[in-house]
Amino acid sequence: MTNTQIETEIDLLEGFSKKGESYSNANGSFGWRNPIREDTGRILQGLVIASNPKRILEIGAAHGLSALYLLRGISNDSGATIDTIEFDELVAADTQERFDTLNVPVKVLPGEAMQVIDTLQGTYDIVFFDAQKSHYFQQLNLLLEKNLIQKGSVLLADNVIDRQEECDEFLNWFTENNISHTIIPTECGLLVAKL
Repeated sequence: MTNTQIETEIDLLEGFSKKGESYSNANGSFGWRNPIREDTGRILQGLVIASNPKRILEIGAAHGLSALYLLRGISNDSGATIDTIEFDELVAADTQERFDTLNVPVKVLPGEAMQVIDTLQGTYDIVFFDAQKSHYFQQLNLLLEKNLIQKGSVLLADNVIDRQEECDEFLNWFTENNISHTIIPTECGLLVAKL
């Protein structure tokens, strides 16, 4: 892996439409895929640099753009890894092929987020929520229930301003539990919290 290869791939994926795309998986479930904005990507990279995580979980891989920004924040000799969940199995396979070609420590886990989360073990230093916004709260609860996150874990969530109504229950949890957090006013709104 070289920074130049990652940068080239980011440039390619940044060229994808930011208007999003609708899709359905093999079970006929429908969803909407929309790449992160560039301003968010740079912040993700900076947060990873500042946190020096060993394990990152991303919920909502799509074509891999946000994982590449997360990856850019990891130093080559840190041994850190990224697990990323993608609902659409065809997109998951294509995205894994992209990461394999780059020879980077990213594993794409295909399937419904709640089902995949239920199979995970160990703890994550950073979790980035970027799949169906109305599911953020139940995903958070499952992560807590399975001890996949703990005191000191950093939680990031995209679209908390432009899709705030869908995120209300999730956002309220941080205030109700007195969890240190802030919302960065990116184009879509990025929550940053530390348990």
